Amino acid sequence: MDHAAAVGLALAACVLFSLSAAVQQRASALAPGRSGGVSGVERLMLALVRNPLWVAGAVINAGGFGMQAVALHLGSVSVVQSVMPTQLLFVLVFASLAARHWPTPADWLSGAAICGGVVLLVTDEHRGGTYADVGRVALFAGCVAVVICVLLLAAHRFPPPVAAATTAVAAGCSFATTSVLLKITADRAAADGLPGMLTLPAFYGLLCTCSLGIVLTQAALAAGPLPWAMAAMTITNPTVSYVAAVVAFGASAPTPWVAVCAGALLVAGIVGLARSRSAVRWTPAQHKRAEIGVS
Repeated sequence: MDHAAAVGLALAACVLFSLSAAVQQRASALAPGRSGGVSGVERLMLALVRNPLWVAGAVINAGGFGMQAVALHLGSVSVVQSVMPTQLLFVLVFASLAARHWPTPADWLSGAAICGGVVLLVTDEHRGGTYADVGRVALFAGCVAVVICVLLLAAHRFPPPVAAATTAVAAGCSFATTSVLLKITADRAAADGLPGMLTLPAFYGLLCTCSLGIVLTQAALAAGPLPWAMAAMTITNPTVSYVAAVVAFGASAPTPWVAVCAGALLVAGIVGLARSRSAVRWTPAQHKRAEIGVS
């Protein structure tokens, strides 16, 4: 397992994912209708797939997905997914460039908190769990499916900003499951090539969870402000992935003090960026009214 290479590729994937989110959020803001949960998602997706800007974002996202696949092959799920919170930091950079507004000191402090939490997680000596238990993977996927259904049903009852965050949590759960299946699929492809991968049930599950995650992401981006959606998705994905690493791969949990310190830094950083005044400046005009209530 090449720890350094896995972390480096995961960071590169985060850059591409955050750029894709910024591009696709701009495209979804121009789409007719807004979607909380799965309400109106068919109309939303039909509009987006015809938008060249959204397609460009999808291509960028595919590049990030490929880098994440290689990172997961080289390293464990817990290592790769613990790097994912840095997406929000990169989103801040891209959004600030687009808005021509330099981040405030509070923004940089929040970003530093995220980086500090990630460094603690990826340098802690609690890794392992390279091979998955098939039965536990199925159990994990079933539980996540129930959680996603509950979140989507609840999203319809909330105003746009909370609906966006709730739908983004569901998307984060879906992408966490994708990371597990991607790890299994990448390992099989490396060992047996394309024919072996095509006979693997996890490959087809991967296609389903990835597609669901993409749709839910667009629904979240269209439902409310980008900071709320990205903060919710950013913290959900690695958190649920840690659960997957322990449940499905038999990885040991992080040492208690590392878990507490890293968790506190990540939460403080993500909440700080989500509540930043700069967020209003890099939210598309179509969402300005939805930003009421976000300081």
